[in-house]
Amino acid sequence: MLTRFAVTVLFVGLLSVVPSVWAMDVVQAEKAPATIAEHTSVNTSCWKTYTSETYGFEMKYPQDLVVQEEIPLAVIEGAVIRLSLVNPTYYAGTNLVEASLFVGVTPKKASSSERTIDGPTNSSEGGDPVETRNIAGVGFSKASSWEGAVGNQYGLITYSALHAGSCYTLALFIHCINVHVFYPQTVTEFDRATVLRLFDQVISTFQFLKRGNHS
Repeated sequence: MLTRFAVTVLFVGLLSVVPSVWAMDVVQAEKAPATIAEHTSVNTSCWKTYTSETYGFEMKYPQDLVVQEEIPLAVIEGAVIRLSLVNPTYYAGTNLVEASLFVGVTPKKASSSERTIDGPTNSSEGGDPVETRNIAGVGFSKASSWEGAVGNQYGLITYSALHAGSCYTLALFIHCINVHVFYPQTVTEFDRATVLRLFDQVISTFQFLKRGNHS
């Protein structure tokens, strides 16, 4: 069994391999893939607003999160901001290591045969239906996975759509450690439903800016 300190050291060493973890085939973990309970209403009047004139979007977030624009390690291409959960209440005594929402914007290189109108990116293969969600009046394609590596578990939920010639991606990244790695009864499972609900409320505030060069 490892102490929390030892596990933290292990996590730091694993940071360099996180991008490759997402490239692996999905590993079946002990728990079902992470999902978000959508359509939950919440009063966001006291939340802060992040606005990006450069990339043409804005979104609200509570004081539980902090915004980071310089991102040394991102789980998606073209990451613009990272909203990290910093409220210690969500972490204390649990196996949660990180919960962050990334927003990525990349140019869409379209050929004459590709669709360029706003809507979900085609992330399915073999003609399978793509799960979608309406965000800011645009259909976003949804994908999710829950993977395991060396006692660590990584959850990723992404929403992607084309808008005004660019691909926008909202990606919720969750990193936790298998509770069996710790001494018995020293660490509990984090409240996954509450964490997912919080980030879902943030995602629901995402809006595109109405600008001439983003129309």
